[in-house]
Amino acid sequence: MDRAIVLLSGGIDSAVTLWWAKAQGWDAQPLTFDYFGRPKREHTAIEALVKRAGVRAIRTVSLPFLKEVDDLRSGGLANPALEASPEGYIPARNLIFYSLAAYFAELDGTKYLVGGHNGIDPESFPDASPKFFDHLNQVFRLSLWSFEKSPVQVLVPLSGKSKEDVLRMGRDLGVPLELTWSCYWDRDVPCGTCVSCRERRHAFRALGLRYPLRYEGGATPGSAHPRQTLTSTACSLPPEVIRT
Repeated sequence: MDRAIVLLSGGIDSAVTLWWAKAQGWDAQPLTFDYFGRPKREHTAIEALVKRAGVRAIRTVSLPFLKEVDDLRSGGLANPALEASPEGYIPARNLIFYSLAAYFAELDGTKYLVGGHNGIDPESFPDASPKFFDHLNQVFRLSLWSFEKSPVQVLVPLSGKSKEDVLRMGRDLGVPLELTWSCYWDRDVPCGTCVSCRERRHAFRALGLRYPLRYEGGATPGSAHPRQTLTSTACSLPPEVIRT
């Protein structure tokens, strides 16, 4: 049986990817990264998804130094070009994540690294594009000592798919979407106003599916992102990007 490391964030895309890897008959090992300010609700979602999927225990790598550009603005950005970077951007995020995944893959003899990046992600994040992963696979070929006998390959099964396509795929695979968490905020229920919540709600409506979670009272799609409306909070706010 082939082994696969599945990068899991707790969101819909990565959950669908985990179920897709299971459907291939592979021995799936979930991998996640605990970076600066990551919502605890994502970890709760991951634990629930892993338990429901019946796969290996989650492997977590702590990366406290890894921060979104938004979290660095208050101290000033040494690179002024980053002022225009998209919300949620972390420099070289996926290069770091997949390099660490390749490290474990070579040690474990794992053949596939599976990520949940949909067709929308590359519009904002260059390290979520098919071109990036094509080149990354070439880097692994050149950099992993045992590659010729034990190759490692990144697979992105959601590439080119819309959020609606991903939801449809998740429905067909029987993914427990009610266990996933997409909101940028760490709250009892999703805010309903952040970009990720709005994308999620729109996709459910487009497919005519019943939304499995309730939102905070008074939340309406189209409102400003919480970073733009709240000046202080006890919550953390990175988006799900492996989010993806």
